[in-house]
Amino acid sequence: MPFLARRTAFVSAVFALLVTLCLCSGCDRPESSHKERPDTGQNARESPSQRPATEGITIDPIVVFEEPEADTPEQAAAAAQSAPQEAVPPVASGTARPRVAIIIDDMGYHQQLGNQLLALDLNLTFSFLPAGPFTAQQAALAKAKGREILLHLPMEPRNTAWNPGENALYVRDTPERLRQKMAGMFSAVPHATGANNHMGSRFTADAAAMRVVLTTLKEHSFYFIDSYTARGSQGLATAQEIGVPAARRHIFLDNVQETETICRQIDELVAITQKKGAAIAIGHPNWATLSALTEC
Repeated sequence: MPFLARRTAFVSAVFALLVTLCLCSGCDRPESSHKERPDTGQNARESPSQRPATEGITIDPIVVFEEPEADTPEQAAAAAQSAPQEAVPPVASGTARPRVAIIIDDMGYHQQLGNQLLALDLNLTFSFLPAGPFTAQQAALAKAKGREILLHLPMEPRNTAWNPGENALYVRDTPERLRQKMAGMFSAVPHATGANNHMGSRFTADAAAMRVVLTTLKEHSFYFIDSYTARGSQGLATAQEIGVPAARRHIFLDNVQETETICRQIDELVAITQKKGAAIAIGHPNWATLSALTEC
């Protein structure tokens, strides 16, 4: 698709997540099972390289989170073939415009980059880590700009080398302890209306643990987006069982943090949306994603 046509289609399709969720509840055919994300604690490391400075602008070091390699195309294809069938039918000609929700995860740890993402003239959804040093400031800015805000729930990964962050939710936690931890998270991101999981390949695979979390979300009238970091996730099924509005993401934009690759993912996102009527994508704060959202 030519640049201008692609960009126009992309911008016109981006809607608030809550609107897309109404069309997309029951979406359960993600593009692929995905990597875990950050080490957000004291072991988080800063990038040795920085984006070239623009005159008059100070470039802050960017927090870089440890992650395994992105899925290969073969793995993505295999995951798509084995996933349950999509509940959303294709859009018939002449019906309502397709809708896209784009979530920017891991907000709250990147001051300048986060602020630039918030300044984009796109109706993005921002998911904030409760312990982020810039979460309070940036979540307030997102609220002032009328953006949809999510609570990015840090959850236990399978790989113990990955640190999900302060006060993360673990399968070993008692139900009461899980609720106590979540109470602090709700306070840290008071403008949130929904939640999605941060890491969580082990936690989301445990239906009993997810039931506690989702019941607590239901008590706060939250919806839930399953980031789908593991193909065995029980998040969507458990949410539907107890009556929590929920959906799964369809595609990650930036498994590969290169602008051209992300642009191709945006093309794929547009194609999915035109076929299914609604789709959910997840991206992260990095310069390549910012560039792609600005230029693609």
